[in-house]
Amino acid sequence: MLTRYPELESELKLEFEPIVNDRPKRFSRAQIEQYNEQGFMDPVRLLNDDELKRVQKYFRENEAAMAEKNKDEFIALHHEMAGLYDITTKRLTVEYLNDLIGPNVVCHTSQFINKPPGQTQGGDHHQDATFNALDARCVVVWLAVEDADAENGCMWFIPGTHKLGVVECTKGHHVVNPRQYGKEIPCEVKAGYGVFMSDLLMHSSPANRSKDRYRPGYTCSYVAAEVEPHEEIERWTVQCSGTDVDGWWKAHARPAGARLFE
Repeated sequence: MLTRYPELESELKLEFEPIVNDRPKRFSRAQIEQYNEQGFMDPVRLLNDDELKRVQKYFRENEAAMAEKNKDEFIALHHEMAGLYDITTKRLTVEYLNDLIGPNVVCHTSQFINKPPGQTQGGDHHQDATFNALDARCVVVWLAVEDADAENGCMWFIPGTHKLGVVECTKGHHVVNPRQYGKEIPCEVKAGYGVFMSDLLMHSSPANRSKDRYRPGYTCSYVAAEVEPHEEIERWTVQCSGTDVDGWWKAHARPAGARLFE
């Protein structure tokens, strides 16, 4: 098995396409080269101290409500909760994305996960592209809401595996024998910093072995609006910048509610 949508595999582009940008505005050329070679970049700061406190407070106050909305099945919530919309479409994050994706950026999926201390699940490597009914052209941004390190369950990457394209996976969409593809390394991230990674990069999220530290993180998947969606993957879409030239994504407007950032 390669993806969740085997009937689309002959149509989808499931190989990595390097970023070509000779005049980036936010990232350096060296950072873009790192993305092309390793499949991710070293963390960059996306929230200042005040913004981080607001985001931490927002998730503390809304975590229970988000869990309730997801109790029966997974749904992204950035299109219906104003605070999540504001985090997802934050200008600085989108300006970084413009260097990688181009001017027309949409977000189609997001998820907040808060690993509790002593949690034992996790650790299986996967590629996010196998879950998406579209070409493997997404940039995934993982925002650390608190410090994430090896003790409390930070992500682990196998650098360079994005270049392999989509590889064989189990029915649960875990990579078959991932260690044959290279050595994994931890991706430790300070609170308020984000990691930009290819949807083809093999990564895992091991257990939280700490005694008293939670590991909250917010993940968003972004893609150029020019990439055609399939299987209603556009149902949660918000437009982060530019336009939806082909009218494929049918983005939601910002939900009503107080703005998280000034």
